[in-house]
Amino acid sequence: MSLAPLLNAPAVVQVHAAAAFLALALGLTVLALRKGTPIHRRLGTAWASIMLAVALTSFAITAVNPGHFSAIHILSVVTLIAIPRAVWARRNGNIRGHAIGLVSTFLGLLIAGAFTFGPGRIMHAVAFGG
Repeated sequence: MSLAPLLNAPAVVQVHAAAAFLALALGLTVLALRKGTPIHRRLGTAWASIMLAVALTSFAITAVNPGHFSAIHILSVVTLIAIPRAVWARRNGNIRGHAIGLVSTFLGLLIAGAFTFGPGRIMHAVAFGG
């Protein structure tokens, strides 16, 4: 394992990866917390903001490699729609819709993250070399 491939990547890739790892850790924390508490709400707000940054930076990465949109970008679009909808659901008392939207978004993060470890990707090089 070597961070060199990530450290040699463009800054937008580094920011995207850092935000994604932070979202993963924070998301696991929010899911483990008792729901509805002030800390759940504060950390959930931070997580949602970071997830929006992850989604937005995924599109900026394509500026580094023009025309390299992938199926992962579908999850970015879904994230940009799902998070505001889930916040709206909570504000309107729809706790089930809130939970479904955000848990689904977290699962999307896991799926997208798994794809980043495929051959030829930076995270593959970080984890497995080459």
